[in-house]
Amino acid sequence: LLEEELKTSGEPQVSTTDTDARALLVQGQVVEISYNIQAAVDNKHNLVVATHTINRNDKNALSAIAIEAKENLALETFTVLVDKGYHNGRE
Repeated sequence: LLEEELKTSGEPQVSTTDTDARALLVQGQVVEISYNIQAAVDNKHNLVVATHTINRNDKNALSAIAIEAKENLALETFTVLVDKGYHNGRE
């Protein structure tokens, strides 16, 4: 049953406790079944301008949330400040 679910879902893994959660590497070799929330906040008004719930770590998540925030704010250029979780140079 789980093998069939995995094949039909197209996902690399299936959670038996929460169908939307995934095993995420959270620090070093620590893995937790969880979600990862990305949020972009406008620094002038402190309002959330974009959000994503993803099933991977922050390392490759910056560009998608930054582009969505830029589009939602209808900006040509803007500055993004992030924490050290986004340590992938490509992003």
